[in-house]
Amino acid sequence: MTLDGLLRRAAENRPQALALVDAPNRPHIVGGEPRRFDWAGLDAAVDALAGRLRAHSFPIDSVIATQFPLGADGIVALLAVIRAGLVAAPLPLGWGRREIVRHLQRLGARAILTAGRAGPVDCADIMRFAAAEAFSVRFVLSIGAPVLDGVVALDDALLAGVASDRIETPRTGNAADHVALVTADATADGHLAVARSHNQLIAGGLAAYMAGVPDEASVFAATLSIDAFAGIALQIVPWLMSAGALIAHPPFAPRAFADSLAASGTTHAILPAAAAACLFTPAAAAPALRHLTLLTRRPGEIAPALAIRPDGVAADVFFGLGETGIARALTAGAAAGIAAGPDTFATGAGQAPVLIETRRGPAGTLQLRGAMVPASAFPPGAERGQAALSAADDGFVETGMAVAADETARLLVPAGDPAGVVSIGGRRFAEAELRAAYAEAGGEIAPVLRADPVLGQRLAGIVGDGRAMIGLAGRLAETGMTPLGVPGGQRQQPGPLPFEDIRRPEPELRPQPLAETQAKLEQLLGLMRTAAVG
Repeated sequence: MTLDGLLRRAAENRPQALALVDAPNRPHIVGGEPRRFDWAGLDAAVDALAGRLRAHSFPIDSVIATQFPLGADGIVALLAVIRAGLVAAPLPLGWGRREIVRHLQRLGARAILTAGRAGPVDCADIMRFAAAEAFSVRFVLSIGAPVLDGVVALDDALLAGVASDRIETPRTGNAADHVALVTADATADGHLAVARSHNQLIAGGLAAYMAGVPDEASVFAATLSIDAFAGIALQIVPWLMSAGALIAHPPFAPRAFADSLAASGTTHAILPAAAAACLFTPAAAAPALRHLTLLTRRPGEIAPALAIRPDGVAADVFFGLGETGIARALTAGAAAGIAAGPDTFATGAGQAPVLIETRRGPAGTLQLRGAMVPASAFPPGAERGQAALSAADDGFVETGMAVAADETARLLVPAGDPAGVVSIGGRRFAEAELRAAYAEAGGEIAPVLRADPVLGQRLAGIVGDGRAMIGLAGRLAETGMTPLGVPGGQRQQPGPLPFEDIRRPEPELRPQPLAETQAKLEQLLGLMRTAAVG
């Protein structure tokens, strides 16, 4: 079974049932009116968009980069790329031009399919300039963007009633073994591409499906970004498997999500553990809610997340292991971590494959294998490069994450991100690349890593007064980063900084009414004298 096959099955079995709907606050975040699809309409929209992609004559299995906030447009785009026989490569919204261009070149992407905007970020505008720096990109396609030079609009493909042919992609062998999705992960050496087949994606989603046990009447409230494996596995796959309804909540609006739980009849909510701890509406305000799926990527959040147990609501916490996998978080006494060895809860009965198995390697780091774990580098041959994912002879993949083993509780307790990796707001970056961006922008500025209660970590460089801050912000933006300036810092060294404009501001020229009047009178007198002589 493929992701596309799950969609076809739901459309055939429940054509008139509600399938996908945008949250009511979509116009404020993404623009445009909220979309609403039943399963037949969703299947037709995916066919229409896949047909438009086919019209560009991309070779089968070409990589198409996508960038969308969570919403109906992004989900339709993801499914359409896969249906067209192409490989979807979602790009994180938090990336700047620097990371985007490098990853496009790394993947050899043939095209970009993007949203018009996500909150304050003009995605389509950023992508058309990034595409100009990536030789392999032939087209920039958009949904919801204004008219821009070099950007092909595909909005009409999502209109209700658009005629479309049924799109099928014949495959040799098992179609579910072909690569469907490529996400991006970070190591100390930089970002790398992590490719997954349909089987591996569905194996990841099966763990969440077995935990939440959704059915056709289920209503999913999704909040996780779909540019990472966890967002696909915890939300999209269980939704397709159950053929329920999914409400896609865009980012930047946690209060709107909390307010909509009761009104929408949500039965299954999926959200970050940090958001659940501070914004989750009690079960009394959401009577239909019966299961809560929480995602955390920070070891310190595991125990507080496991403590969230609303009355009458089952809850499961999953720990994100970069893009290598997701594992159920457990607690035993004072210890909180992930199960050591195979996760028997998610394995199933009989001869079902092990979805995920963990162990502590000789270097004290976490190693994974299982049906959801990718085992080969992407693109083919990338293993000869500087940073690539690869499996050992016994199938275990090294994550680089330090763990402690609790033999009594049979738990592995993560200690943090791999060495040389910075985690900011759920995104992982190579620390060396961030420091290089600061060095390129400012030279003498030494960024400092700080703990942040919401973002996990943040990178700060104290530069001094307003002019210095503006100068560094401009230079960082040129490197592809998106800086946030906060006033109140202290200058680290005397004298001007290399990016600081220390020229004296030119004096403002104030208007002088009398001088202007005198000049006009002299001009008029000159004209009168000329006329008198004539």
